[in-house]
Amino acid sequence: MQRRTLILSMAALALGASSVMAAPEASTPEAASVTMTGLGLPVFVDGRVRNHIFVELKLHLKAGFAVEQARAKDTIMRDALIREGHRRSFGMADNWNRIDERALASAVMQIANTQLGRGNVVRVEIVRQTPRMRVRTVAAAPTR
Repeated sequence: MQRRTLILSMAALALGASSVMAAPEASTPEAASVTMTGLGLPVFVDGRVRNHIFVELKLHLKAGFAVEQARAKDTIMRDALIREGHRRSFGMADNWNRIDERALASAVMQIANTQLGRGNVVRVEIVRQTPRMRVRTVAAAPTR
């Protein structure tokens, strides 16, 4: 009986100490981020699809903005970005294995401002670009 009481009191003491140690200090809420993976964007040149690039993005949110709100709009933002990628190519003109990061980040910011509210996404980070296949870019034929 004493052994059981001793074990229970030790467990209660350990839980109490860990909750005191884990108590957050009074600070401002930290900025969070949301990752968008598996976005397949086409690279087309002269009206022909030359490659697909799979992109992983990280949206850095404003401090205090709820991550759950951004995750709730994930599918809408993903759909809008894929539609935009089919309207205009984000691919580099001289390298069909890469995405123009500035153009993509600008488009994502426009979509995020519309869906999440202006200023709630601070910046867009392109974490990874993976081409579906390695394509050798054909140089334009010289004009005479």
